[in-house]
Amino acid sequence: MEDLLIYLVVAGVAFVIGWHMRAVIMLHNMLANADRTIELLHKLKSINEEEYEDLPNDAIPLEIEQVNGQVFAYNKITGEFLAQGPTIVQAALSAAKRFPGKTFWHPLLEQDSQTT
Repeated sequence: MEDLLIYLVVAGVAFVIGWHMRAVIMLHNMLANADRTIELLHKLKSINEEEYEDLPNDAIPLEIEQVNGQVFAYNKITGEFLAQGPTIVQAALSAAKRFPGKTFWHPLLEQDSQTT
C-alpha cells in the first residue's frame, strides 16, 4: 500500500513538472522564432477582422448550434442564449421577437436578411 502511495506522488510530481516544461518549451520556441510568431499573430488578427467586417455596428453576432433538428442561437460575445427554432432564420427571427429593438447577425443567413 505504501508503494502505491509513493508511485502516485511520483506520478503527480512528474505530471506537474512535465506540464510546466511544456509551457517553457512553447515559450522558448515562440522566442526563437519571433518573426514567425508575429506573422502568425497578424494572420490570426486579420482572420478575426474578416469575420466581423460585414457586421453592422449595432448588430449582435450569433453563435449557432444545431442539436436534434433544432437550431439554438447564442450571443457570440457573451454566450447568452437568445432563441431557438427549426432553422437559422427562424432562430434569428425568434431572437428579434424576444429582444425587440436589437439586431442579430450571422454569416450563414442570406445576404438580404442577414440582420433581423
